Amino acid sequence: MITIKQSEKLKEYRRYFHRFPEPGYLEMKTTIELIKELKAMGFENISYGKKIHSKRIGLPSEDEIKSHAESLGKIDVDFDVEEILQGYTGLIVDYDTGRSGPKIGFRFEIDGLKIEETKDENHLPNKLKFRSENNKCMHACGHDAHMAIGLGLADYVKNKKDLKGSFRFIFQPAEEGVHGAKSMVDAGAVDGLDYVFGAHIGIRVPGGVIGVDTDGFLATEKFDIDLKGRASHAGILPERGRNALLGAASLTLTLHSLPQHSKGLARVNVGVLRAGSSRNIIAEDAHLEVEIRGESDLIVKDLKEGLFAAVEGTALAYGLEKKIETVGGSIVFRSKYKDFAPGFNKYLEDSGFKTVMNPRLNASEDICYMLNEVEAKGGKALHFIIGSDLAASHHNGRFDISEDSLELGFNMFTKLIDYIYLIEEK
Repeated sequence: MITIKQSEKLKEYRRYFHRFPEPGYLEMKTTIELIKELKAMGFENISYGKKIHSKRIGLPSEDEIKSHAESLGKIDVDFDVEEILQGYTGLIVDYDTGRSGPKIGFRFEIDGLKIEETKDENHLPNKLKFRSENNKCMHACGHDAHMAIGLGLADYVKNKKDLKGSFRFIFQPAEEGVHGAKSMVDAGAVDGLDYVFGAHIGIRVPGGVIGVDTDGFLATEKFDIDLKGRASHAGILPERGRNALLGAASLTLTLHSLPQHSKGLARVNVGVLRAGSSRNIIAEDAHLEVEIRGESDLIVKDLKEGLFAAVEGTALAYGLEKKIETVGGSIVFRSKYKDFAPGFNKYLEDSGFKTVMNPRLNASEDICYMLNEVEAKGGKALHFIIGSDLAASHHNGRFDISEDSLELGFNMFTKLIDYIYLIEEK
């Protein structure tokens, strides 16, 4: 189990990374600091940059990438950061014990959210002075905690002399908006693994409890929709205009009528609608940011067909040009191995852990690409929820975890390694 020194180190990591959250594919400082720490631990086989990515979607603009890279100033490190500063963020660490055994992988997210952190003086990061230094971004989903657990686990593996087999630690960018995992999977991030695991902190599981074998993953796709009309004077010649704002408003209502499905849970959300330039001009442009979700890939397929038909109909009805860009996506995961999760759950209970089986996520997580890929090739995969008592809900400026959950997650993963060795020997 964890030592006092290890526990304090986990808090130190979490608080450090909490201070400089970065959105998806802008996690440049985060990636560099992770590499620096892993090198200091003695890891040599660290992959990053273009080699760990395939086709990326949902990227920031070139100007955003360039501006963010420049904002970091001079970077004094002994490794090449050029590709990281181009937005090829994240990294993969491989470690071979030199002894025959299973190939075990773990995935940890590294991106923050575009949310301003509260300035309430009772908020723990304010009290202890590790509040986000970026007022436009925050670790409001616990990814700072995930990184801390990942680093702690990597250090444990590196220094525990009786381990066998090999380990891979995947620090994934752009989980928010589900942009990052598919790019890494297609570039080989989970190739050759016998096992892969991931976890999320504090989603409807109370502090001190481990949720084993997460259920309720929702398949999803994310879209940017642009409508192009024609500007005109709103008073003199309104009939010559083609109102993209009106089309976007109508489309929003149509899209929100789509989630009626007999096969299960379905969701549609128009999260952003921007249109027009002035009150006396017929709006020429409109931009919508939309997501669809469903508890099966079939439901998402049907919602996608409805979305494309709605956009087509709106463009025709309002005389608009249209453009739809897919900027994110994930799939459903349900493990095909029915004994693995219950067996580990019992092992945890016998070791003194409090657990709950199959907690429902009711959200989307692009780790599902990794989990499915490994199981499709004969390996085993699981996802966990690390219980935590939260100060506020995820994706909220007051979000904060109970730091006891860092120790809980670390201990669970070390027990998972023990369990794998146990079943491999049978």
